[in-house]
Amino acid sequence: MPGGGDTPLRIQLLGPVRAWLGEEELDLGAPRQRVVFGMLAMRANRTVSRDELIDGIWGQDPPASAVNSVHIYVAGLRRALEPDRAHRAPGKALLAGAGGYLLRLESGQPDAEAFGQLLAAAREAQAVGELAAAARLHDAASKLWRADPLSGISGPWAEIERVRLRELRLTAVEERTEVMLARGRHAEAVAELSGLVAEHPLRERFRGQLMLALYRCERQAEALAVFADTRRVLVEELGVEPGPELRRLHERLLLADDALDLPAALEAARAGPAQLPADVDDFTGRAAELAQLDRLLPSTAMKIFTISGTAGVGKTALAVRWAHRIRGRFPDGQLYANLRGYDAGQPVPAGDALTGFLRALGTAAQDIPAGIDERAAAYRTLLDGRRMLVVLDNVATVEQVSPLLPGSPSCAVLVTSRDSLPGLVARHGARRLDLDLLPLHEAVDLLRALIGGRVAAEPGSAITLAQECARLPLALRVAAELAVSRPSMPLSQLADELADEQRLLDLLDAGGDARTAVRGVFSWSYSHLATDAARTFRLLGLHPGPDIDAYAAAALAAATLGQSRRVLDLLARAHMIEHGHEGRCGLHDLLRSYAAQVASAEDSAGDRHAALTRLFDYYLATAAAAMDTVFPAERRRRPRVPAAATPAPAMTDSAEARIWLDTERVTLAAVIGYTATRGWPGYAIGLADTLFRYLDTGNYHADAVVLHSHARDAARASGDTGAEATALSHLGVAEWRRGRYEQAVGHLQQALTVFRAAGDRANEARALGNLGLIHWRQGSYNRAAGHHEQALAAFRELGDQAGVARALNNLGTVYQRQGRAEEAARHHEQALALFRAIGDQAGEARALNNLGSVEWQRGRCATAALWHEQALALFREIGDRFGEADALASLGCVYERQGRGEQAAMHHQHALALFREIGDRTGEAEALNRLGEVLLMIGQPGQARTKYLAAVALGGQIGDRYEVARARDGLARSHEAIGALSYTHR
Repeated sequence: MPGGGDTPLRIQLLGPVRAWLGEEELDLGAPRQRVVFGMLAMRANRTVSRDELIDGIWGQDPPASAVNSVHIYVAGLRRALEPDRAHRAPGKALLAGAGGYLLRLESGQPDAEAFGQLLAAAREAQAVGELAAAARLHDAASKLWRADPLSGISGPWAEIERVRLRELRLTAVEERTEVMLARGRHAEAVAELSGLVAEHPLRERFRGQLMLALYRCERQAEALAVFADTRRVLVEELGVEPGPELRRLHERLLLADDALDLPAALEAARAGPAQLPADVDDFTGRAAELAQLDRLLPSTAMKIFTISGTAGVGKTALAVRWAHRIRGRFPDGQLYANLRGYDAGQPVPAGDALTGFLRALGTAAQDIPAGIDERAAAYRTLLDGRRMLVVLDNVATVEQVSPLLPGSPSCAVLVTSRDSLPGLVARHGARRLDLDLLPLHEAVDLLRALIGGRVAAEPGSAITLAQECARLPLALRVAAELAVSRPSMPLSQLADELADEQRLLDLLDAGGDARTAVRGVFSWSYSHLATDAARTFRLLGLHPGPDIDAYAAAALAAATLGQSRRVLDLLARAHMIEHGHEGRCGLHDLLRSYAAQVASAEDSAGDRHAALTRLFDYYLATAAAAMDTVFPAERRRRPRVPAAATPAPAMTDSAEARIWLDTERVTLAAVIGYTATRGWPGYAIGLADTLFRYLDTGNYHADAVVLHSHARDAARASGDTGAEATALSHLGVAEWRRGRYEQAVGHLQQALTVFRAAGDRANEARALGNLGLIHWRQGSYNRAAGHHEQALAAFRELGDQAGVARALNNLGTVYQRQGRAEEAARHHEQALALFRAIGDQAGEARALNNLGSVEWQRGRCATAALWHEQALALFREIGDRFGEADALASLGCVYERQGRGEQAAMHHQHALALFREIGDRTGEAEALNRLGEVLLMIGQPGQARTKYLAAVALGGQIGDRYEVARARDGLARSHEAIGALSYTHR
């Protein structure tokens, strides 16, 4: 903030150079003073040296008074930026440093910075198929342009920067047009492109886009005429033929290639997420409520609806039925979350729900913000302008649901809650439907649908049964299943039994509300369960996760797998549990609460503790077995865990083990959170440590931060400093993967201090290795080498061959960056031999890939390609997508060295897409730079500059100084190439 106040400074560079403090425009002085202001604004929050300012104003021949003039210009700017400076302490808008000046600005200033941010966000959205969001971001970016950039000033800096900004704008127009074409707006694109081609006749990308747009408008002859005109212009003006991309498009137009039609990906993008649960079988009644919701939908601007009512009244069933009924009005997709607002101690935090929604909307895990406010903002941005339906089930409070509300009126939100949520109505204009008990005739109709002809044979008893179930759908379904299981018993006798059960409960709990009736039905059904089924049911109420499988149920009940499966089937038939996907089961929150209450009443505290301990033993042991199968080379690094004493799935196949980890990930996270705070800290610590590599390579870095934080807190509470340091070390890696280098180094340094104090050389070495990798990414090669050398010495001292191999490999990568090719190759060769000796395929693949990189740096491209191809095959075999992307990028570098530009660009583009998909922002920055190199090589400096600009922005965000330096060097060469091309055109 200028002057340290609350008034924001707004700066315009995309047009005449202007600035406003609040609503008041500032007098920025004469043109050269405006040049100084423009340079400081474009380099906001970074020091611009006095020499740079002089060069930018006067170039190679400054006057003798240049230094004094700069002082005068800066003083003039200070007066403009801080008008009340004379009456108070000096402000903090424009700071003087060692030999230069720094202008402090908020994020998004000046407008050129905001333009770059919007353009980068548009590219991200397009990369994940969010075409509507990409279009909106491009539109917002284009509105920032007022006129020719930096109007009213001149000089070397202004001229160079103006060329850059003009080119950036044209690239943005090209990318915006690509989005239009991908969304099927080809007729609209034809109108815009016709003018753009006339204005920029030598820009082949505009011409190719116009050809495609005309073709999709069934104007094939005109599309071919555009190519003929392009060829004529290029030959006459430049003496060259159209580029290979345009020639290929021309050939495909001649063949009427089906691939030129609107891509199938468009339909997938339009479809969006489809998360609604399956519609309810035998849904009966509620016609009036459905009609009321139908009437509200078109007349409600905010489109927020709440269905409230007592537990078991059928809120979720009605919401799901109506959501399926109206889903056609929301073609961009449907999001669903059960927030478990009334589960005992297990509500879903809004931040976790936002993480799930952001993933469903295509956000890479690495790009999901850490704070809930930032996540909510990202979520609202993604939904802006999209027609999406959001169903938020089982909400407890307005606070739980508020962050999940879209900001766009094109979306609709459907909320179910036992509470009437008056705050949602008052603050957000929600329309509320209070769901009452089923009318008696609809309750009987539901029994008829579930039981069949016996209802017609005993209509009076059916009415009595419906009344005793309090006309609640959940209770009616449980009672009906009990009736079906006893086909020879008259309904009258069933009704009498239920009445007896209700009278007993009334004596115990005189609440008299509908939930008492539900508990009566549950109690009645529970009393008819076999002993083993009843015990399993009540123990299921203790399970901390959202669902369970037969193995976990067997652990809880100390049963065989066959017994567990039989009991779960019996409970599902009795509607005491719900069968889900792939043999998993869940409990309605009322049934979960009831089961836990019965367990407290019928099972001793010791029995309950033993059951949960068996369950946690099972999860820890099975997770360890899965990790040993997927990552066998790291067995020694993980906690040693005894085999499960209860049945467990076989973990002989890596693919099956990974499927188990993927399936149980949410449940394992719930177990870690539960055990960290409920008296089982060792399980939280052990599970988080065991799952470290899975979370790391599986791109679950946001989850990893949460789980390792639980482990750290559990270790701290139990006084286990060694476990706390391990958790901190894992936290450091997770934050590093998210591009948060400062936090990562802080966690790792804390861990390193503890490891050294405890004499834990193994973990000390691992922390040193991770710190070395971060410093390598930041371009601090001497520090990186020092850490890796210390780690190598420790691993050798310990006899840890896997650690030695990793340290050697890491040192080799440092030497590569330092240009020490012989030493790099020697270290990678030693690492490769060790990795092969211990059977570490992931390490072997990385060493192969690194050896290839050394070879192509030496100019031995054929040998390099062989190494990289072996690495790529091995990465794909073991499912390491990070490594696959690295190997693709490395092969692209080889093809670039060989002059095979098209193949190089294809591999780099594939690597870039994969890095973006898995959320590796460092890899993305590297791939952008490599694409820039190839584009420069094949004579496309404008597109190369676009890639370099994106790499500068991304590298700056994550603190990767090496990639920023590469990108700036590429930008300089791009400017030079564009200048040469412009001169040739003249």
